[in-house]
Amino acid sequence: MKERSFGTILVILSALITYTDKLGIELDYNFEYNSTTNFIYAFTTTLSPIILAIGANFKPLRSSYIFPIFVYSANLFWVLSSDKDDMGYSWYYAAAVCISFVVFIIFVDRFIKKENYYKNKVNVLEALLDLKIAIHKDEK
Repeated sequence: MKERSFGTILVILSALITYTDKLGIELDYNFEYNSTTNFIYAFTTTLSPIILAIGANFKPLRSSYIFPIFVYSANLFWVLSSDKDDMGYSWYYAAAVCISFVVFIIFVDRFIKKENYYKNKVNVLEALLDLKIAIHKDEK
């Protein structure tokens, strides 16, 4: 359970780390970026998927993946928008993406469960038929 909690924390951290550029940190050396904010955003955007991949190996709670999906989709909509000073409707679009993702996962889960149910039912019927054939062979 500790591993699962650690994985969940890493997945959530992978999403939240991309907002560290909003903290107002100033560095003396920006690695040739225009500003510290741009450097921190580029660095954390690169680091975030790595943390997400590490966290995914610890089998986190499935609901924790909502955070990176929300943040990545909000950032995507912000990058594609014409207004770079304000997030605008990016939050709403990101929420719609998250809701769509959750609905999609629910439908896929139900489909897989239904398929497994029918597969198990067929396996039981095949086993019963094999048993019946084996019983009739012994009678002769």
